[in-house]
Amino acid sequence: MSATIREKCYPPLKIAALVKALAQYGVNPESALAGTNLTVEQIGNAETRSSIQQLLTVGRNALGLCSRPDLGLQVGLQLHASAYGLYGYALLCAETLRQGSDMAVRYHGLATPVMAFHWVQSGDRIVWNYPRAEELAHLELSSREYQFFLDMQFALHVTLTKDAMGAWCAPALALYATPQPAHAEAIADALGCPVLFDQPRNELHYPAAWLDRPPQLANPLTAAQMSGTCARLLEEFKWQAGLARRVVDELTRTPGRFPEIESVAASLCISARTLRRKLEAEGTSYSDLLASVRHALAVDYLSTTLLSINDVAAALNFSDTASFRHAFKRWTGKTPNEFRERSAPNR
Repeated sequence: MSATIREKCYPPLKIAALVKALAQYGVNPESALAGTNLTVEQIGNAETRSSIQQLLTVGRNALGLCSRPDLGLQVGLQLHASAYGLYGYALLCAETLRQGSDMAVRYHGLATPVMAFHWVQSGDRIVWNYPRAEELAHLELSSREYQFFLDMQFALHVTLTKDAMGAWCAPALALYATPQPAHAEAIADALGCPVLFDQPRNELHYPAAWLDRPPQLANPLTAAQMSGTCARLLEEFKWQAGLARRVVDELTRTPGRFPEIESVAASLCISARTLRRKLEAEGTSYSDLLASVRHALAVDYLSTTLLSINDVAAALNFSDTASFRHAFKRWTGKTPNEFRERSAPNR
């Protein structure tokens, strides 16, 4: 959510890999990093901390500097497990594809995550689901930028899975919740499977029969050690995160109650004035964070519960349902009912 995209708590592994991949297409590192306040030396230093916003900026720079419509795919195909530090190593050592898939979701917060994802077993398929454009409205991506990051995400997913399991482990089907682009054939070639467009969801399908197969480097002891290490790293990230994250924690502490800024400041043992100043330094504000929390909760309630629109509005502490509908339309471009219809399972 937008409350955290400016927080500098991630090693720049993904940014460095992206910059390296872009160099092969004529994008020099300094140009790729323009506007990030990062240098080539910094992204090569494991002690540097970067943000999701900086990764988004590098992607936007890439689109302005390279005209390849399949750029996201080509970058994703070069983001191997070694580009993800301990997170990538954990996936390689998992006991089974099932365990690796669970760890990929559980520790995704270590990977400078632009797009959240989850997987389910549906019949004889493993189905990975990625967010539609309207679910990422807080990132303010243009349609071209969204296509770039979605292509990159799909391609890197395929790359990481093959790194772990072997070249044979290709998806059976890919679904895009976007219109068919000019580089549709390149997408099918990169992913190695049939691709359908204008679908209700963004999905990658694999045979469920593969879930209990071991990765090439499977090691139960190492997998357990890596899982514990990744869990500790996530906890460290929580404490390394900026003041914005702590404000979000306060806003989400009690469901249905959103404390005023004075109350949040008191909980953090600072004055409201100091809180405003520090949030401004992080590029956000209390009102922006509150809107982000409400937006994220609204999407979750409408996607995963049967609460009525009136109940969702009440749970988010809106004065009336009309105010909630207006805010939700501003966040996503859709009414709550339209969003819920699009989010409904189609199988």
